[in-house]
Amino acid sequence: MNNVNEINHRRRAFLQKLSHTLGSAAALSVATGSGISVAFAYTPRADSANNPGLLFSQMQMQILSDICATILPTTTTKSAADVDCHGFVDHQLVQCHSEQQQKICIDAVSLVSENAQSAYGDVFSNINEKQRIKVLEDIEARTSATREQKEQFSFLKSLIVFGYFTSEEGITKATNFQPYPGGFKGSIPVTADTKVWGSLNYY
Repeated sequence: MNNVNEINHRRRAFLQKLSHTLGSAAALSVATGSGISVAFAYTPRADSANNPGLLFSQMQMQILSDICATILPTTTTKSAADVDCHGFVDHQLVQCHSEQQQKICIDAVSLVSENAQSAYGDVFSNINEKQRIKVLEDIEARTSATREQKEQFSFLKSLIVFGYFTSEEGITKATNFQPYPGGFKGSIPVTADTKVWGSLNYY
């Protein structure tokens, strides 16, 4: 019983931290029910973008991989594509989400593809980084998307961010990670470069 309580406590703590990253509504939409357990059980694959997924076609998986790399690119840490967030999203949608939510994400990937073709005359995977960013920014600004399409893309983006910050890279390197917590510090200096604290005890 104590073990169950400890697991529940850690999940609540993780959800609270995720809410700071995504916003409360987005965090709840992607991490309800068994979502967190399934997320932490997912094993990344190096070849996800080269094969059909459980939900997405191979071409859609490649586009999704490029979307992941654009939203969370390589910096001092690996990109979302490097840690297989596209494979995670595909898996998470099938395991934890409704058919309607699955369709939302399929439509969002299709929208990105169509907008890249319309704006630059080429597929999203072939355009350069600045053009990819512009395609995604125009969707979020509703320059090339309706309100409903923007909301669909926002849900997909939330899943990508959720996948990244439940990955080992996201928790142990993109955020502050303290495997053995020390005492409480009520006041610490914070700058624009200060990282949020990652979820403890998962890695």
